[in-house]
Amino acid sequence: MDYKILFLIIDGVGDHGNREFFYGKTPLEAAKKTNMDKICRDSECGLVHVIDVGIVPGSDTGHLALFGYDPFKYYKGRGIFEALGLNIDLKPGDIAFRINFATISEDGTIIDRRAQRNDFGINTILLDFKEILKKIEEEYNIEIIIRKGVEHRGALVIRGVESEKVSETDAHRENEKIRKIEPLEEKANKTAEILNKILNEFYEFSKKHPMNIERKKQGLLPVNYLLIRGASRFIPLDKDEYFEKRYGLKGIFIAGAFMYLGVAKYVGLDVYKPPGATGTVNTSLVSKAEAAIEKRDKYDIVFVHIKATDSLSHDKKPKEKKEFIEKIDEVFFARVKDEFDIIVVTGDHSTSSILGTHISDPVPIMIYSPINRKDPVKNFAERKCYKGILGQIKGTDIMKIILSKINKAIWFGT
Repeated sequence: MDYKILFLIIDGVGDHGNREFFYGKTPLEAAKKTNMDKICRDSECGLVHVIDVGIVPGSDTGHLALFGYDPFKYYKGRGIFEALGLNIDLKPGDIAFRINFATISEDGTIIDRRAQRNDFGINTILLDFKEILKKIEEEYNIEIIIRKGVEHRGALVIRGVESEKVSETDAHRENEKIRKIEPLEEKANKTAEILNKILNEFYEFSKKHPMNIERKKQGLLPVNYLLIRGASRFIPLDKDEYFEKRYGLKGIFIAGAFMYLGVAKYVGLDVYKPPGATGTVNTSLVSKAEAAIEKRDKYDIVFVHIKATDSLSHDKKPKEKKEFIEKIDEVFFARVKDEFDIIVVTGDHSTSSILGTHISDPVPIMIYSPINRKDPVKNFAERKCYKGILGQIKGTDIMKIILSKINKAIWFGT
């Protein structure tokens, strides 16, 4: 039998219990999830320490683990994933960075790391900034690529420098001073010098740009700085390590946010960004559901990523997170639940809507398949799945469990 597998990744789905809004329940526990819970009753459940116990996953490392790749071995930094997701044609040796288009004050204090998640005018500023970038390229005999992604996100690539070993400017919190980029090894002196020049020039250029004047008229903060993190050198995976070769399954990854598409590309998965899939709270869940069903016949496993639950946690909006989980259940899950033989639902990490950051708490998982050992769990939620038959596993275990469900388990011994 050719099994068709859906692997749904609800970003940042786990959370802290919230006494203010949900009488101590998490948004997932408080949400009404009629369709998920119906499938949950016939599933095997558990908790996933996506990287390992007590380690806080990033979205990039979390996805690597869910794809079955040990992040401690395969993770080289976030920048290459951002760049690949934005369709930048990386060449071996390119240095890539994740950037946030941000707002800082005149004294270098970070006012908003995400420029209010509003990208109005950013592409125009970048287009006009190209002339300055050309001068920097000529001065240092390099190539520079800056490309905007969803909302405040973007990627910066430098081609022609030796080392990616530099510090970050992103303090990961507001009201902190920006940090000058420092080389972490001698070979990185040129990289640091170029980056500091780009950042200084962008600040001086953008603060006077007409689009920032227009943003202020609209009540928006200006976009006047690039916060840089996730430095990484592009070393492509050997094709023998690609997902299909590794697991014998042809897979596709469906998402609206570019970084996640980049992780999938890195491991050799096909990717698809459906119309209306934005990677924000305004994403089209209908479009993602229809895309998953459409791709089912061509692929053995269809991964679908939904981002907004994580963004709402970062913005400390637990009520809206609960409501969006209910929307996933009503709009997305109701459409796909009868279209696949095996359904996996989990998250890439937990994100606290109280703290506004990723946390090390494990995420719940449920795996539905025609033949399984049903457990007593009736509700897909953190403290319910704790009682599930899967117990507590790592993210890299999930693909091995899926293989066992389709009679392709890894044998050890004779």
